[in-house]
Amino acid sequence: MMAFPFAATSRPFFIREDVVLYGWKKNSLSESLDSTEYRAAYDAACKRLLSEKPVLARIVKACIPEFKDIDVKDIESFYIEGTPYVSAVPLHRDTSRIVGMNTEDASVLEGTAAFDILFHVLLPKSRERVKVFVDLEAQNKFYPGYPLESRMVYNMCRMVSRQYGTEFKNSRYGEIKKCYSIWICNDPAQECANSMNHYHITEERVAGNMKRNPENYDLISGILITLGGEKRERYEGIFKMLDVLLSNTMEAADKKRILEEEYKIPMTEKFNKEVEDMCNLSMGVYESGHEDGYEKAMFATARRMLDLKQFTVAIIAKVTGLSIEDVQALKKEMEPSDFTKN
Repeated sequence: MMAFPFAATSRPFFIREDVVLYGWKKNSLSESLDSTEYRAAYDAACKRLLSEKPVLARIVKACIPEFKDIDVKDIESFYIEGTPYVSAVPLHRDTSRIVGMNTEDASVLEGTAAFDILFHVLLPKSRERVKVFVDLEAQNKFYPGYPLESRMVYNMCRMVSRQYGTEFKNSRYGEIKKCYSIWICNDPAQECANSMNHYHITEERVAGNMKRNPENYDLISGILITLGGEKRERYEGIFKMLDVLLSNTMEAADKKRILEEEYKIPMTEKFNKEVEDMCNLSMGVYESGHEDGYEKAMFATARRMLDLKQFTVAIIAKVTGLSIEDVQALKKEMEPSDFTKN
């Protein structure tokens, strides 16, 4: 656990007390619990809940343009095929033989990175049964030490490259299936709350009038969804649904009521159990006194110090207890791009 670098009486003006105290709770129970185990179990419960087809159908409708006019019940029943893979498909290349969307031996995944949820959907209104692959990622940290967009691109590239030998062979690149990587971040910077960004490949005609078919090159699309809670703008639709679904403070009964009444998600026995399990685990995460609240406060402090442009990266790292790499990554994220400078 990181030590707080200042006594309470000497806290500098750029460290907000309300931010420092946010989410930071320690009691006798917290000292007796293994917060790592709670967090792992809670994350697994979140992924299982997100992988339920009624939830996936609503995410697909909100994020994939081809489904905007399709009823969620039809998406769930006719377009999402098979059972989604939850933390079961390796992200990085390994020596195991890939079979379909899964690995030949699930044991090779122990201790390795995996896609959170991987599934495929059939495109509506296509002349043949064309499928696209969808990677759904739940992200707790807005600044995990690298830009989320870069990780998104890596995931999409892996989704394309791993199709070789299953979806296409030799030089038949025209058979590559489109890939979507949808990221849900429930702890973004305040100015990014309740937002959705789309990243994809577009054609720029530099000279001449040549125009190519987007279906041949627009094969990867990334969607970044940031949540922000009911006190922020645009708290409706997909933002409210995901915020309620992933809340670690809302009571199970309230969560199920909102999902059923406002989003028409049927409370089946299985879905009920998943919600109850997640809510029970969320209490353990909250009680365990983990460092998430403190780390969030220190990132907020680092942002304020960087905004002031009076402190070096080394000083900010020393003040906040963050690593120099984390502060450098945060600084790079905050720098205006070449496009925004103009």
